[in-house]
Amino acid sequence: MTDNLENQPLEPSGGFLVEADSDLNKRANELELECAAHEKLMQGMREKLVRAEIGRYAALMGVSPERINHVSKLVDAANAFAENGELDTDAVGIAVGDVLKDIPELAGVHTGGAFNPKAAFISKADSYRRQIDDANAKGNLLEAISLKRKARKQGVNL
Repeated sequence: MTDNLENQPLEPSGGFLVEADSDLNKRANELELECAAHEKLMQGMREKLVRAEIGRYAALMGVSPERINHVSKLVDAANAFAENGELDTDAVGIAVGDVLKDIPELAGVHTGGAFNPKAAFISKADSYRRQIDDANAKGNLLEAISLKRKARKQGVNL
């Protein structure tokens, strides 16, 4: 009887293989749904993390608690995460500073007076210098060069 099974070709039209294939497809679909749910959860967590960091910087820059939500809606958080997936707090701070430079009233600064953005937040040049120094300290010359090029591209004088 064993000889009969060994000599028979495996064909997908047989019930056993079709059931196994169906079970695998079902499990693959379940895993895809789980992955999608986890990705959606992670995206929500990233958004909350960015909003919290925006709120922290806005508060440090003198924005009243009532206006922090308005600032967070205006901040361009597209570059909030570095290439390695970590939150780039300097980029978030710069983005908040850019909004407050454009609309100083959000920070309680009157438009009639002179707004000194350097007093309110870290300048882009200082932020880039700090990141470049950190990269050099870690021995990551490629990252330092990349940051210098990025700063030049954005018109930041180092």
